[in-house]
Amino acid sequence: MKFAGKLLTTGLVIGGALGALTLFNKMTDSQAGEIDTVLKGEERRYPWKDGDIFYLVKGNRESKPLLLVHGFGPGASSYEWRKNIDGLAEHFRVYALDLLGYGLSDRPAIDYTAETYSDLISDFLKEVIGKPAVVVARGETSPYVIADAYRRPQFFERLVLVAPSPVMLQESVPGPLNGLLKALLRAPVIGQFAYNLLTSRRAIQNYYDIQGYHNPGLITDELVEYIFSSAHQSNARFAAASALTGNLMTDAHEPLARLQMPVVIVLGREGALTPGEASAAFKRVNARIETRTLDNASQQPQDEQAAKFNALVREFAGVTVTQ
Repeated sequence: MKFAGKLLTTGLVIGGALGALTLFNKMTDSQAGEIDTVLKGEERRYPWKDGDIFYLVKGNRESKPLLLVHGFGPGASSYEWRKNIDGLAEHFRVYALDLLGYGLSDRPAIDYTAETYSDLISDFLKEVIGKPAVVVARGETSPYVIADAYRRPQFFERLVLVAPSPVMLQESVPGPLNGLLKALLRAPVIGQFAYNLLTSRRAIQNYYDIQGYHNPGLITDELVEYIFSSAHQSNARFAAASALTGNLMTDAHEPLARLQMPVVIVLGREGALTPGEASAAFKRVNARIETRTLDNASQQPQDEQAAKFNALVREFAGVTVTQ
């Protein structure tokens, strides 16, 4: 009888805890409204094998195509290019997509891997754009476009890599702990609770303060609220579970060393590494790589120094910059 009583008490405690977590999760979800793009252009969807991909197109149909690929992070999406699309569309046919699991694209409850995103970017270039493009990728998505450019150079004219980490030049195999953390975040109730803590408004504010912006004044309430809502759409935690636990990392050393096309790396002077350290790491792999540094910027130079970034991309792509 004593054992049965203890078992019943334990069950009640666990049930109560799960009930409290469920209530917290529902309250958090209720705070996030539906999201819509703030970008101006033609809104389209690409029916890909794992789900529909939202993308926006802007610019003259006869202009050189330019693809913008956002990085990862809480609530990531093509929203991060909001200060760049209009300016670049004056000279290019700009495509900005939301990667699978992010933004306005579908968010299936699948196992997201590096191959998921590498295949998506490659297929998008082949099936949607269909001709050589200037490809701009930020942060953690840089190794995917490098690998794709090496495998299918016919769809890439040149690469612009924004604040990439030299970590992608090293082989990285997620350990058992990474796998356990990923499984935890994918789990119902408990995983959703852990994810909600990691993507609270305060956590988002801290993330961009530490890893995003040199100028904290750019971390506005509007930015935090949009990212919070994006991070709390249905099934958002599945893609994030892979990103947050290092399961999307891939070694880009060999393909980068073999690339023949023009590549420029854009760094913020106040980034995690000094521009000199980061530049040297990439040039040791491929001496032909160009590096450019934007002052008063960290991991989001395309946002913090939008006008200079847009001019840099136009110059690098061989388009005349009009004053």
